[in-house]
Amino acid sequence: MRAKFTPLLALFAWLAIGCASALAAEGAPPHYALTVTLDPATHWITATATITLPAGAAPELLLRLHAGLHPRPLTAGVRLLPQGRLQGAVPLESYLLRRPAGADRVTIRYGGPIFHPLAPYGAEYARNFRDTPGTIEPAGVFLSSAAAWYPQLPFDRCTFRLQVTTPKGWSSVSQGALRTGPVHATPTMVWQEDHPQEEIYCLAGRFTRYQQEAGQVTAMVFLRQPDAELAGRYLTATGHYLAMYDQLLGPYPYAKFALVENFWETGFGMPSFTLLGSTVIRLPFIPYTSFPHEILHNWWGNSVYVDYQEGNWSEGLTAYLADHLLKEQQGEGPAYRRDVLQKYTDFAADGRDFPLRQFTARHSPATEAVGYGKALMLFHMLRQEVGDAAFIKGLRAFYQDNRFRTASFHEVEASFSQASDRDLAPFFRQWVERTGAPRLLVRDATTTEEKGRFRLSATLVQAQEEEAYTLAVPVAVTMAGGGEALVTTVPMHAKTQSFSLLLDRKPLRLDVDPQYDLFRVLDRQEAPPALSQLFGAHRLYIVLPDKGAVDYLPLAEALRRSGPESVEIVKAAAVETLPADRAVLLLGWENRLLPMMQQALAPYGGTITAEGLQLPGQLIARNSSVVAVGRQPANPAQPLGWIATNLPAAIPGLGRKLPHYHKYGYLAFSGAEPVNTVKGMWPVVASPLTVQFSKKPVAMGSLPSRSPLIAGQ
Repeated sequence: MRAKFTPLLALFAWLAIGCASALAAEGAPPHYALTVTLDPATHWITATATITLPAGAAPELLLRLHAGLHPRPLTAGVRLLPQGRLQGAVPLESYLLRRPAGADRVTIRYGGPIFHPLAPYGAEYARNFRDTPGTIEPAGVFLSSAAAWYPQLPFDRCTFRLQVTTPKGWSSVSQGALRTGPVHATPTMVWQEDHPQEEIYCLAGRFTRYQQEAGQVTAMVFLRQPDAELAGRYLTATGHYLAMYDQLLGPYPYAKFALVENFWETGFGMPSFTLLGSTVIRLPFIPYTSFPHEILHNWWGNSVYVDYQEGNWSEGLTAYLADHLLKEQQGEGPAYRRDVLQKYTDFAADGRDFPLRQFTARHSPATEAVGYGKALMLFHMLRQEVGDAAFIKGLRAFYQDNRFRTASFHEVEASFSQASDRDLAPFFRQWVERTGAPRLLVRDATTTEEKGRFRLSATLVQAQEEEAYTLAVPVAVTMAGGGEALVTTVPMHAKTQSFSLLLDRKPLRLDVDPQYDLFRVLDRQEAPPALSQLFGAHRLYIVLPDKGAVDYLPLAEALRRSGPESVEIVKAAAVETLPADRAVLLLGWENRLLPMMQQALAPYGGTITAEGLQLPGQLIARNSSVVAVGRQPANPAQPLGWIATNLPAAIPGLGRKLPHYHKYGYLAFSGAEPVNTVKGMWPVVASPLTVQFSKKPVAMGSLPSRSPLIAGQ
């Protein structure tokens, strides 16, 4: 994710009270020459800021700075007039900077403590995110613009040269290129960025630095403990992904890219570096999954900036060209898109959706499902609409035309309209302005023989209450004789659309949108039951076991905080029948309602036995912690889940870890930690978008191969 700590509405309000001439000034942005000394033991910063103002800037400008830093001007004739305390999570003080004519370079000295302990961020139940706007402490230093650690003026961009002196054994990190450092025996480093930046970061810690050249870019790794092998993996990955995205989008915009190990668990992307937690960076898959996402943010969000008042397009585009593209290169694009649609269906579709125009940042499962998932699918549908060549041309034009500028969905639309020579305004209005998604059904599917050929007729239906969407609906027909299925597209502009196909071979099966190319709400029968259906439920009914209920209470309470809006916790002895109008979770091996779980798992070949959970071809033994999700026998639209363990010590860990496994239908864990040993998804046993025309069901024929947007390097 891209770091964006300043509360946006407060920032816009603050900018609005600035001098109009300052906001309207053209030409170069202000330039900061910052000399900073950090003392983590006392939380103290001592700094001098020399600010070169743009030509035409007003003689009086509002300035803000973290409270308690006691700024004083060193430039003759310049005054700082206190304007009072600004209200907010961070104590800020406002000043009127008054300068004489011709004083376009202003120097201010200041110093004092900055220490804001880590605090939870939003409802990120699946990540347990914490953050701080700024802190100087023995564990490390993190300073973002939200802490106003440097004098902030009402301009939306700046360039800078930052000289940082830290304690012996420490080093610093910021945007841009490392110009010098350490200097002699003093741990002083100089960072410089000449491209306009939205804010300035200053980080410090006891780092070991590794680096190597990756073409014209310096790849760097800053680790809190020496580990040449780990650093080597990230340096190699950096060169790999920089080369791939250079080819796809255009030259990387910065002089370096650095992986920086943070002193708390994060997944932040800043211009020219990413800040990841110690646990995260040591997961073996991160260099090939989340890491390229953070590299790509240097094109989207950290050099082409986001107009947050018009909606954040950056997260969806980055997810599409990183997370989705990597899966597409492995032949797993359809499965990835199905997971995206399932997450939207489970977390956002029922009253928690909102237009993409309103998305700013992720702070809950619903905002992620929209801002990442819906936006990702927008770009996938756009690619299907215009074709790969025009899509790549549009990407490159959007990047080239908007580097180091603020861009909105309007600029996205303009770039792709020009690249495809099409008016894409209706497409963007539909997917950016509207709330909701289509719900597809197929009805009246029939086949008839006509003079040795075969006629397939069917009607597509958009079942959502809202008005119809304009769609290009893919359909696949599997025919007698085997081979590749016939794939075609049905244009759809109304709530119902009939179509007819004349075929040379007998049709055996019809599949609508078989590769999940459309953004839509999935039917419950179209996606297998998964944990996301429990965590995304409006109401969750948790049934404690007949024995060991006290052991399971911490897990029940953790799940209460995992996403559902309403959670009821009851004991099995008090339950006569399970409520069919909400999600239900059974806890424990000794739960008298387990026969209901047996029924729920039967369609997928799962059986609960005295030995454990028997899966098709695999037994999860009873000495493991077991998790499974099926459908309620009385109402298949609602999930029925089950969690059981013979290790009470494993229960707190399950509460922490299970939200990370939201897409799975069954899991097993071992030990008190607990450690995942089995994970899997149930098959789709009956999709309403599949029609079988033969008495004996047949598998869908192979689909035409698709090339990824760009091949892996």
